[in-house]
Amino acid sequence: MAAALAPVTIYPSDCMSPLPHPDLMPNAPRAYRFGIHQGVDFQCFALGRSAVAALDGRVVLAVGNYQDPDPDDRDELLRVGEDLGGTPPFTLLTLYGNFVVIDHGVFPFMGHVVTVYAHLHEVDPEIRVGQTIRAGQRVGEIGNRGTHAAANGDFYEDPHLHWELHIDNLYLGAGLSAEETREVYTALFSEALG
Repeated sequence: MAAALAPVTIYPSDCMSPLPHPDLMPNAPRAYRFGIHQGVDFQCFALGRSAVAALDGRVVLAVGNYQDPDPDDRDELLRVGEDLGGTPPFTLLTLYGNFVVIDHGVFPFMGHVVTVYAHLHEVDPEIRVGQTIRAGQRVGEIGNRGTHAAANGDFYEDPHLHWELHIDNLYLGAGLSAEETREVYTALFSEALG
């Protein structure tokens, strides 16, 4: 599937490549929330970088007014995962901060493709639900909203784009080993990497 998407997929940011770093890739453990990572973290190290649509599509969700909870409330929300033995979907939505979801439609012989762009410092004001978006179009400024640092009031620590690609409601790489996951994402971005 990744190789089939590669010709039409571009890198969603110009930040550091996560491919050599298993902890920045899907399936990496996230002990603080009793779950696993479902996306790719592109580390930027400073504000001012852009998240862009990886494929053509339609904006189906855009949250640009996220308010980070205070640290105690965030910790209490994360403790729910311990009781449930995993991170519930409502907790993941809270951890996204400002985010955009783009529906790319159904690809033949593959399935329904959706991408998520999370931890944005801000969503571009032009981004609206229902809007058609082109690959490479800016969706927002990369930040750290929804993270531990942001809950503590530090919006400059560890800005990164948390990016997910889902096919038929499963994130790309679900259940794979670290090496298999790296191979899948290397194939996905093969055209973008040149």
